Formats: sequence, C-alpha cells, structure tokens
Amino acid sequence: MSLIIQFQCLFYSFLFGFIMTGVYHVVNRFLYGIPLWMRYIIQCCLGMFYGVLYFYGLVFLNEGIIRGYFLVFLFGGYLVYSRYYAYYLLYGLEKFICFFKRIFSPFIFFFRYINGIIQKRIGRMKKNGKKENTKI
Repeated sequence: MSLIIQFQCLFYSFLFGFIMTGVYHVVNRFLYGIPLWMRYIIQCCLGMFYGVLYFYGLVFLNEGIIRGYFLVFLFGGYLVYSRYYAYYLLYGLEKFICFFKRIFSPFIFFFRYINGIIQKRIGRMKKNGKKENTKI
C-alpha cells in the first residue's frame, strides 16, 4: 500500500469518525421520546450500518485492508467531535427545532382545538348511546 493511499485512508477514518459521531448525536436526539429498548435496537442497527459503510469505504480506497492506526484515527475523529463540536451542533439543532416549533405552533393549536371539539361530541354520543341501550 503506497503512502498516498495510507494518507487517504487516515483522512477517511478521521472524517468518518467525526461525521459518524455527529449523525449519531442527531439521531439520538430525535429518538429521545421513544421507549428505551426501541432506541437501543435502532442504535445497534445504526452501528452495524456504520461498520459496513466504513468497511466498504476502505474497500474502495485500499481493497479493505484494516490497520490499527486507521481505528486510532477513527477514534480520534470521535474525540475531536465530542470535545470541540458536539455542543455547537446540539445547540444549533435545538435552535432549529425551536424555530420549527414556533412556525408550526398555530397549526398544532388549531388541530388540537378541532380534536377537542370532536372528542367532546364523540363523548356525548357515547353517553347518549349508553342511555338508550339501558332503556331497552
């Protein structure tokens, strides 16, 4: 394996570790409201997908040869993201979500209002139906 290919693989490993950790944080943020066991299953599937994607990237670059220092650079990308960029990405994501909540809050209020009216009418219909059935 030539020196240029090794540098490409090191850069790929570092960048993959950086991006993989960022996407993992974003996905984990969006899965916060679902049950814990389902989140674990999705995270395991995402981890397997990342592993396959990393290996196919190495197959494209250097016929799939995995060296120990590639994994060190992968871990280095994780550490750089976690130390310097995680706070800013998650802060930006929260601002983005708050922005969309403000945009869609009037629509959500309207649909909840309509749903409340419908539920009251359904409740009245059920009460009237029970009274009629007891008279028979």
